[in-house]
Amino acid sequence: MSKHQEILDYLEKLAVGKRVSVRSISNHLKVSDGTAYRAIKEAENRGLVETRPRSGTVRIEQKSKAKLEKLTYQEIAQVSDSQVVAGQSGLGHEFSKFSIGAMTLDNIGKYLVKGGLLIVGDRENIQLLALQNHNAILITGGFEASDKVKETADELGIPVMVTNYDTFTVATMINQALSNVRIKTDIKTVDQVYHFKSDYGYLTDGQTVKDYNNLIKKNKHIRYPVVNKHNMVVGVVSMRDVAGKSEDITLDKLMTKNPTLTKPTDSLANIGQRMIYEDFDMLPVVAADQTLLGVITRRQVMEGMEDARHAKLHTYSDQIITRIKEGYQGYEFRVEPAMIDSAGNLAHGVLTEVIRELTLCTLTRKSKKNIIIDQMVLYFLQAVQIDDVLIFKPRVIAENRRHSSLDFEIYSQNTLVVKAFVTTRVN
Repeated sequence: MSKHQEILDYLEKLAVGKRVSVRSISNHLKVSDGTAYRAIKEAENRGLVETRPRSGTVRIEQKSKAKLEKLTYQEIAQVSDSQVVAGQSGLGHEFSKFSIGAMTLDNIGKYLVKGGLLIVGDRENIQLLALQNHNAILITGGFEASDKVKETADELGIPVMVTNYDTFTVATMINQALSNVRIKTDIKTVDQVYHFKSDYGYLTDGQTVKDYNNLIKKNKHIRYPVVNKHNMVVGVVSMRDVAGKSEDITLDKLMTKNPTLTKPTDSLANIGQRMIYEDFDMLPVVAADQTLLGVITRRQVMEGMEDARHAKLHTYSDQIITRIKEGYQGYEFRVEPAMIDSAGNLAHGVLTEVIRELTLCTLTRKSKKNIIIDQMVLYFLQAVQIDDVLIFKPRVIAENRRHSSLDFEIYSQNTLVVKAFVTTRVN
């Protein structure tokens, strides 16, 4: 077991409310401060600990988080806060589509598909027809299912659920859950693009500079992950590390230790930003136990991000961006009711999302580039309200191979209401 995993196991076993610190962990488990810090940060991401003002870092009760990788009837019951009253044996079956049983008995048949879900009220004949067509039933309004419906559901192994919510609310909940699943499916992750270790190549800490040179000649790369005898990543070695060194020196004496790692589930956008900011050309891809799976290169990330940029994920960001129109004065954007804050003004998050999109649009108009927003400064000169039509006028004021700066003037009815300054990193 690695020291990193040992710390995580130790934190998981701590009593809720127990205070922890980098120093206490490093002293108790005999690890370096850096190892303790990284493990505490991962524990914070996992919801094991929380950093609070004055109290410091404390062990907290881990919140159960429903993660919908696919929708089964079990997840439908969770999403709609339903009680399963029959057909429990079918809860693990995957859900395909749902229909609302608001039509007559003669017309409802065309809407029933195998593996579907029918949202219905207290109409026993419709409920029985749905079960006969292998559709699960979600009864809204808190109505009870009849004994006959329950018996039929148990015989067929098809769930019958009851919720106190109305039909519209339940349909909205399920639609949101389906949207979440689609977004998770469409977002590109490291798992979709990385090189397997057998294809890219890797070295062990007991090998020498000579082995490194031979691997370069074979695979044509200059950076490789270094693993120990347990296949756990312990470093990265590059041409800079071995330049001018004797061929007999082992790599454990030359490699860069404790390298930045990534996991297959990490998003390309997140990894891309780290690689640009910290100037990484390659990152090892590891499993949960830190064993090497492969590597991902900056080129792979950038190509993957370029493809992902044109994907429509139906997120809040996509909904905002679709409202930007290019006019003769500049880019136009109308403020809608859902975009305001509690004070009735345009929400800052909406404004920054529009500026981010227009920054990318302005800088990539002439040539394809991968842009990371480095800094954004906003100056609000006047309040922006519902139904205001904003005119965005971006202007590039400095640009080179690695960085760029833009100035934004944002007008409403010919009055300057917002000024913005944006700096970016270009790859």
